[in-house]
Amino acid sequence: MANPISMTAAAESAAANPKVALPELDSRVDSALARPDLAAYRGWLKYLRFLARSAAERNGPTSPQASEAGARLAGWLQRIEADPRLIDSLRGVQEWAYESAADGSGQPFKMALPTDYDPAHPAPLSVYMHGYSGNHLDHSAGMASHPGSMDLAVLGRARGGGYRALSEADVLDVIAYVQAHWAIDPDRIHLNGGSMGGGATYRLGSRFPHRWASGRPACGFLSHLPAGNLITFPIYATHSADDYVVSILHERGPLARLRELGGRVIFDETNGYGHAVWDYKEGNERGEAWEKLQVRPASQSVRHIDYTAIEGTAVRGWWGEIIEWGPAIKPARFVLTAADGNTIFAELTNIARLRLRLAEAPIDATRPLHVSVNGSLPIELPAPLPAAATLARGDKGWGFETAAPTLPWRLHTPGSAALLYSGEPLLIVYGTRGSDAERKAMRAAATAASKSPNATWPDDKGDAGPEGIPHSQNLYGRLNTRADSEVTDADIARCHLVLIGTAAQNSVLGRIAARLPVRLEGPFITCSDGVVLPAAHNALGLVHYNPLAPDRLVFWVASEDPAAYAAGAEVPLAMGGGTLLAGTVCGADLLVMRAGSPTLVAARSFDSRWRWSADRAASPLAPAALKTMRDFSLAIGAAIRQATNTDLAMVGSGGPAKEAAIVPGITRVSDVTAALYNQPIGVFEMTGAEITEVANRFAAAGDLPLLLCRSSRVETAGIQRARVYRVAIPTDLIWRFSAVAKMAPQNYRHTDAGVAEALERFWSRE
Repeated sequence: MANPISMTAAAESAAANPKVALPELDSRVDSALARPDLAAYRGWLKYLRFLARSAAERNGPTSPQASEAGARLAGWLQRIEADPRLIDSLRGVQEWAYESAADGSGQPFKMALPTDYDPAHPAPLSVYMHGYSGNHLDHSAGMASHPGSMDLAVLGRARGGGYRALSEADVLDVIAYVQAHWAIDPDRIHLNGGSMGGGATYRLGSRFPHRWASGRPACGFLSHLPAGNLITFPIYATHSADDYVVSILHERGPLARLRELGGRVIFDETNGYGHAVWDYKEGNERGEAWEKLQVRPASQSVRHIDYTAIEGTAVRGWWGEIIEWGPAIKPARFVLTAADGNTIFAELTNIARLRLRLAEAPIDATRPLHVSVNGSLPIELPAPLPAAATLARGDKGWGFETAAPTLPWRLHTPGSAALLYSGEPLLIVYGTRGSDAERKAMRAAATAASKSPNATWPDDKGDAGPEGIPHSQNLYGRLNTRADSEVTDADIARCHLVLIGTAAQNSVLGRIAARLPVRLEGPFITCSDGVVLPAAHNALGLVHYNPLAPDRLVFWVASEDPAAYAAGAEVPLAMGGGTLLAGTVCGADLLVMRAGSPTLVAARSFDSRWRWSADRAASPLAPAALKTMRDFSLAIGAAIRQATNTDLAMVGSGGPAKEAAIVPGITRVSDVTAALYNQPIGVFEMTGAEITEVANRFAAAGDLPLLLCRSSRVETAGIQRARVYRVAIPTDLIWRFSAVAKMAPQNYRHTDAGVAEALERFWSRE
């Protein structure tokens, strides 16, 4: 074997020729990228070339920074050309990169290969996800190579990508790349991270529980995740009670619920560290020792699964997998229990078809299988059993599917615009027709969209790293954008498309407009089932399969008002899942909002086979009293208080008092609840004295104060100081509550109730 290679960037630069011109390097890199025997290096070479080009653009082509970046690229290119098996010699701590299928870019990560690496003995893998404002290098400065296991530090596309959408896909792609090129023990892949990375540990553990051996989050958060998904995911969590950046409530309540469900949780609470619980030496040492003992169980030993799918990019829990959603625009859940007698008891909620991976299940393939669905008489599958079988709901109830239906398009799932950002090829297309203002606005929208690892269109404000790039934006390159006139048929067949502009403005949209279920023509937005909405001053967002490539999706954003195309626009923000750390999901496939305003006009959704959901037609108009965002917040407060039988509710102020929440006479209750998809409710107890103190702190802060409400009124005057009150709060508001109140009630609990369902019930009783 060749001598192992482990070099710092400075050493790489010193070993290369700093005088090589970038154009010459470009030609050599292109040649290397075309060589099949160098496929493993495509991401690394693209990443190094990006750094070289960026240094030249920012500092000048003859600057020391450009020379160093060019030398680094030249040095690695020379080694790779000379030894196509160079990757086999890498050892120690090394920055590296893979090629992303989403946009063809090279995306970096950091790894520490074990000092005793032997391909004949697969190594455990520990995957570290950094906190907000970090990257794969800054927050892993202590990484050192050691025997026995391999360490990874992943970027997640951005310093503040939230590890969702393309940020999540980055983690999965890095792991896939490493597994393809090094011998990794699939039963010993561990997740860990701090703050945003701690939240990511829970997120990936919840979405793909069958993949991991354990999770070790520090100051993480999981309020928005279904606890049942984590039953088989061993957790060692550390958190400081005085952390008011990521409140301990985000773990204390949900982990208590997880323990009730039978989850394996060690919650190492401490105090005095604030948000820096990663400095908790004793907890870290205990967690590291604990991690080494964790092994993913064999799938055939997992006899009980409780899995809830929030949207369509994560649908599998162990040997159960959702193939088709049920009729409701809500999460889909399956609870599977393997019992004696080769019997499976299945509780299925909002599922039309469920695949059982029988080869991986704890059943005997030589005996007939019996499955009872939702308490029904068992149905039988004769032996010998196939590797997989699909349960399907028909007119006469549940049965085993004899042949999968042939469908002309991909099935629909909840998830809205975030579904396009799963790591598959993506192209952002802006229109080039219309007025100068319209063309300029559409191109600016595409530029904003290209900066984001998810479907939102971030502006250039906010904290930025040393690169000058805001934390919410892609750190190493922009997503692919193209003018409509430059889009090819191959692009359409290969990519999910973000389409910006009307049919008159964007020629690609014009090609499919007649085959989409929504049209924007003149003063109206017209749906294929006859529903008509006003177009004036409004913007629409639509997620639908592409009629020209039915296995791909389009996210169409359009308006007659150029304000709808601004960075930070409300439609992409809502349909992309809101803020980066919220982890929310939009329940709407069609969203109509005021251009340049958070005012909701209407929201509609499709069922699994792209038929309009009947929910909206049956839904009453939103109450006429719901005029402002403040009114909306008070309605949520009254609803969650009623749903949890609590004394009080804490909710947000809702923003500017005069900002309209809805459009009276048009907006329906189902439109409002679609925006609250998967928002859980928490409950805690506080004395009247504590409540008064919290109210005073928010009044002093003067920035987005919380409202204490009874029924639908703000009311604090009657609070009795000695009385203990039960208080309900939407879990997304714990962030603001903790930051200002500077407290974390010990008795906080996470409930199974949701804000959307609570609001539906509340308005139905008015």
